[in-house]
Amino acid sequence: MLETDNNCKDFSLSVSKLIKKLNLLNKDQKSCYGLTMSQCFTIEALAQSKILTMNKLSHELGVNVSTTTRIIDVLLRDGKVKRRDNLKDRRQVCIELTPAGIELAEKLKQCSNQYAQKIFDRIPEQNKLEVIKSLEILINSLDSSNNTYCSNCS
Repeated sequence: MLETDNNCKDFSLSVSKLIKKLNLLNKDQKSCYGLTMSQCFTIEALAQSKILTMNKLSHELGVNVSTTTRIIDVLLRDGKVKRRDNLKDRRQVCIELTPAGIELAEKLKQCSNQYAQKIFDRIPEQNKLEVIKSLEILINSLDSSNNTYCSNCS
């Protein structure tokens, strides 16, 4: 077997482990302030963009519109977001944070930064830049892939 085949298998195993860890974080743990990770990602996306249509928000979150609608309904109920008509296209609804949502976004950003700091502090100093660069390469590679996990499953 070629060394590149072994490297690819090692890479695949490492990616699988990373995905499992991230999925466990997403499914099993609540984030700061009793929100699900999906709600946190939604708040973060709105904090970055200020206002998004449901379609753009769904795309940003990587989920379908019906899932986004369920997330937004809970955040609406809790007073963290508000809906607004899109003045350019009346068929679209825009979502934005309320003042309470903006305050929550800041708190979530602090939680996220603290969590990232805990992880980053465990990386040996001489490897920190290498890890950052490697993650950027991995993200770019994922972005340029066809997003199909298994070509036989299509």
